Amino acid sequence: MSHLIPLSVVKTARADKSPADKSLGDKSHGPWDERGLEPLPGIPLVEEERLRRYALSLGDGALSEILTLYAECLVDAGGALDLALQRGAVDGVRHYAYLLTGTAAEMGTPRLAHISRFLARRAGQGVAEAGALASLRQVLTQTQAAVGDVLEHHLQVVQGPHVARA
Repeated sequence: MSHLIPLSVVKTARADKSPADKSLGDKSHGPWDERGLEPLPGIPLVEEERLRRYALSLGDGALSEILTLYAECLVDAGGALDLALQRGAVDGVRHYAYLLTGTAAEMGTPRLAHISRFLARRAGQGVAEAGALASLRQVLTQTQAAVGDVLEHHLQVVQGPHVARA
């Protein structure tokens, strides 16, 4: 049984990558890019209506904090899943893929939930689906950007435009 890769290792590995390695938004990966298609067409990056309902029930301050924590989770768990896939660590893939699936589904980011659910299921079958790494990177990068935009917009509405950009 392989062990999970601690997030501290992922953060160190991520910090050691060259700028070229960090370009997760590189469009040269995956069969859809060559044809100009985007992965998972018709599935939104962020379900903003769900976030509006959260704001109504939890309050603006709580939603700001939750969005910030979620953005951090995307970076940490996404990096851990990426590393587990590169290493072929099936248990790590399953663990971090399910972590991303649950948080993405709850936070209303269905594309990320879809791809991470696929990876978790394949890992449950004993396969670290490294071929899906390019798709994961693209969807994760797009989701991170979308969540960042939602958070910035939310902070502008709640605190004013000058606070969100500072």
